[in-house]
Amino acid sequence: MPVSQPIEHASASCLHCGSPVPQGSPLRGFCCAGCEAVHGLLVDQGLTRYYSLADGKTAPAPEPRQDRGFAWLEPLVARAESSTGSVCTLELDVQGIHCAACVWLMNELFRRQSGGASLTVNPALGKVRLAWRKGAFEVAGFLRSVEGFGYLFGPSRKRPESASLDLPIRLGICAAITMNVMLFSVSFYVGLTPADGDVFSLFSQLSVWLSTGVVLVGGWPFFRSAWRGLRSGVLHLDLPIALGILLVFSTSLLKARDGRGDLAYFDTLNTFVTLMLVGRWLQQRVLERNRRFLLEDDGADGLFARRQEGDRLVTVRAAQLRAGDVLVIAPGELVPVDAELLDANASFSTDWVTGEPDVRAVARGGDVPAGAFNAARAAAHLRARTDFQDSPLVALLRQTPSVPGRVPAHARFWNAVSRRWVVSVLLVSGLGLALWLPQGQDKALQVAVALLVVTCPCAIGIAVPLAYELTQTRLRRLGLFVRSQDLLDRLPRVRKVLFDKTGTLTLGRLELVDREAVDALAPGLRDVAFDLASRSNHPVSRCLAAALSRAGARFTAGVRVTEHPGLGLELLREDGMWRLGAPEWAAPGATGPGGTVLARSGQLLATFALRESVRADARREIQALREAGHEVWLISGDAPARVRAMAEALEVPVAHALGGQRPEDKAEAVARMDQADTLYLGDGVNDSLAFERAFCAGTPAIDRPVLPGKSDFFLMGEGLSAIREALELSGRLRRVVRQVIGISLAYNGVTVAVSLAGLMTPLRAAVVMPLSSLSLILFTLVRLSVRRPPAAGATARALKEVPA
Repeated sequence: MPVSQPIEHASASCLHCGSPVPQGSPLRGFCCAGCEAVHGLLVDQGLTRYYSLADGKTAPAPEPRQDRGFAWLEPLVARAESSTGSVCTLELDVQGIHCAACVWLMNELFRRQSGGASLTVNPALGKVRLAWRKGAFEVAGFLRSVEGFGYLFGPSRKRPESASLDLPIRLGICAAITMNVMLFSVSFYVGLTPADGDVFSLFSQLSVWLSTGVVLVGGWPFFRSAWRGLRSGVLHLDLPIALGILLVFSTSLLKARDGRGDLAYFDTLNTFVTLMLVGRWLQQRVLERNRRFLLEDDGADGLFARRQEGDRLVTVRAAQLRAGDVLVIAPGELVPVDAELLDANASFSTDWVTGEPDVRAVARGGDVPAGAFNAARAAAHLRARTDFQDSPLVALLRQTPSVPGRVPAHARFWNAVSRRWVVSVLLVSGLGLALWLPQGQDKALQVAVALLVVTCPCAIGIAVPLAYELTQTRLRRLGLFVRSQDLLDRLPRVRKVLFDKTGTLTLGRLELVDREAVDALAPGLRDVAFDLASRSNHPVSRCLAAALSRAGARFTAGVRVTEHPGLGLELLREDGMWRLGAPEWAAPGATGPGGTVLARSGQLLATFALRESVRADARREIQALREAGHEVWLISGDAPARVRAMAEALEVPVAHALGGQRPEDKAEAVARMDQADTLYLGDGVNDSLAFERAFCAGTPAIDRPVLPGKSDFFLMGEGLSAIREALELSGRLRRVVRQVIGISLAYNGVTVAVSLAGLMTPLRAAVVMPLSSLSLILFTLVRLSVRRPPAAGATARALKEVPA
């Protein structure tokens, strides 16, 4: 299979999202077809204010799906319309929302549609709440208009995680209190003593009460975690943190009770707790944002179908389907069970379950497999052959159960570090207490507390989460969104990269081999070809219609085109019978290369050769992965000959190209190869079982169910460079983290010696602890930060800024 050699362009950043444009991309100034389409809509509809509000934070846009079904929406709207009152409300989840510009765009599109009452968008959670006047608003029409800009809607399933609500509140309270306590402590450091009477007493009491609030509010997550660890027999970093908080607070209380609040550690304690909360919040922030970017996957329970019941059409959950049910599958909707076609003919796409990119024509009585999508422009009538519980989709859609108590291999490093750190800190503190006990209990306790304060992993607790956040943020800019908390710990171990073919290395669409075939057509022929192609949903028709539209073809309203599944399109005009399709059908007597042909009354007029559209940087990125020492494999359900041809074109060893693989075969192949070192990239439900066997798994198919919910990461845009970047950055992250640990150990060696010598006072601890944390933070920033890319949409704003 020949791989296209697209034209090189000088543009380095996408005009829509600011992401790098893959080298060799045929798109002029855009990283993917989705960004090109969305940018065009924004400009055409006078919505370019979006770019000003986005301020360079736009994500790559998925290519809008015009054929997406809304069977799931019908019962929700019906329930809302049946409510009492004149205003109906409906809450939905939304995929793709990421900034204030998204909120503005949705509100602007809602404002332009009549019958709406209000729209409330929650970008943090990825939810919208619609309110409209009963019977006066088309909900599906509004959702389709918004989805044209790359968003997706679904039933309301997203729920905020308790930690996502809890930690920011605790952090805000502790930060505010800490600033006040530090102000009181400054007065002690500059000379406020017990001799100053009431002022000294007031400041001491305020420090006590405010610090008590910090311990209760900010210390609780660490107390809870440490207690759970002890109950399960696990020593982790939260144990010395919790002990340090309690001992420092207890010692400071004793000092305050004795009238020496100036010798307490309250400011150090508050700063310590606040920094620990910052680290914990950084650790979860990016991951939660990435997870909320997508719709929640509900597995088989999230599938709906329309069932014919007498003269009624009822939308039901797929789990309610039984053998013999008559189903009506709208264009773009999923067939949930093996079924028999009741219509004369229809077309179905099976790439999601088989990996084969071709659309399959089915005649009356023919078999339609579960997992196929209706690829025609008209609804298809089917009779279910099995109950849904016997559908092969059930096994593929199941959620992977977690194994309680199992510790992944990649977590052993952190467990070992935590265990040794905890034991060392406790031993050193006990040694300090024993050495200074002959000098008095107060002095011994002060040394022990000082040791706990200066050796607590505060610097690691904030520098390491910051390192992970910087890495994840950089990957987001490249179009890779991390979903699993431990993915960046696993990636450095990856040695084998396994690609599915259709929709992964290819883009799931066709492209013209020779664009001159369209440009060379006379205007009249272009118009006829466009009238034919634009009235079909077949992938060949969509490709030709897009190319003809770019060439200036005009659309004729009222034209009646007949589609013959498996053959092509037919148009009867006064000047003859026009056909666009298979050569043996459209122009039986003509000879020449195969492909799709345009013919009039059997006379060949033009030939269009098409091929699968391969990702622009696929060959280069695969070569780069192999040069970096990774094995690259192709594992596909497509025909073995096609897979081998793709492997040869991309310079993958033919022995590493496995074609004709069923879902079970893919899973077995991955299990056979995996030695905790495989990364699998797939896009169809036929990859679901392989996902469960791979060490790491990701998908570029965020517009289809199942895989995004099972993946460790997902990709946006049309380039593959983010895979290589993620492997390289994860290795760099590991090196930086180990350097941070090494620096912390050296720092602790010095501070332990100072503390054991009895020279660590509250003032020195208050200075040393934040100083060490800031130093490690700066070190992490220098090692991992990158320059901000140019703001997205700058060119669009220069071309056309339409005020709204």
